[in-house]
Amino acid sequence: MTTKKPVVVELYDEIVFPDPSEAFLSRVQGHPAVNLPRLPAGVTLPPPIPVEDASKRRKGDTKDHSLTQWFTNFSEADELLQLAAARQRVQAHIAKLRRQISLIDGQQQQFKSTPEQ
Repeated sequence: MTTKKPVVVELYDEIVFPDPSEAFLSRVQGHPAVNLPRLPAGVTLPPPIPVEDASKRRKGDTKDHSLTQWFTNFSEADELLQLAAARQRVQAHIAKLRRQISLIDGQQQQFKSTPEQ
C-alpha cells in the first residue's frame, strides 16, 4: 500500500423521530451535547418531505430537494458524466502522446540504421 494517495472516509448516521413527544423533544434540545444551528430571524425551513415521496426519488439525485438553497448543487449523475468526459479527454491525450513517442522512436531507429559516411 502506498502513502501517496489520501484515504477518504465519509460517514453519515441519521435517526429520525417522526412525531416526538414534547417532553422528549425538549430533553433532546436541552442536552448539552446537542448543537442546534440557529436560523436568521424570519427564515424558516420548508416542511419535511413525506417518507413515501422521498422513496420515489432517484437515488443520488439532489437537484429537486427542498433544502437545496442551503447546500451547494450536487448530483451524482452529473458528477459521473463529468468524470466520464474527463476520462475520455485523458485517454485521447494519452493516445496522442503515444503516437508522438512512436514517431520519435521511429526516427531514432532510422537514425541508428543509417550508415555513417
